[in-house]
Amino acid sequence: MARFSFPRRKTAAVSMAVLGVAGLALASAATLNLEGGTLAANTVVVASCQPTGTPISVGFDDSFAASASNPGYNVSGVKLKDVDAACAGKAVKADLIDASGASLGQVTGVASAGAVSLGAPSASVSASAVAKVSVVISD
Repeated sequence: MARFSFPRRKTAAVSMAVLGVAGLALASAATLNLEGGTLAANTVVVASCQPTGTPISVGFDDSFAASASNPGYNVSGVKLKDVDAACAGKAVKADLIDASGASLGQVTGVASAGAVSLGAPSASVSASAVAKVSVVISD
């Protein structure tokens, strides 16, 4: 018959407490509604109206600019897909971000259920410079 000494019981109790707190922290984080799709390197969508586990896909349209100084494809529109009906009528802001984390331009609009098309950024944004897209849908 094995007996636990006081230091062993204390260590076991502390270990169980640490595991419990870690598990609680993970469970709390799991309730946040952050879903991402793939556009360039990373996309993050924050929308409290979107059900957990139902991601909003983000994509963009591009158009070719034949200017002599900077030829190439530019972002001509941002698209959201699979937007929940609970988000309809809410404000949408999409921020196009480069690899260093700097904003290249933003587009805004109003969400509707299903697919949402947002316009082009006010300034020309090279499609190849977009590394991330951050989308926020709010009241």
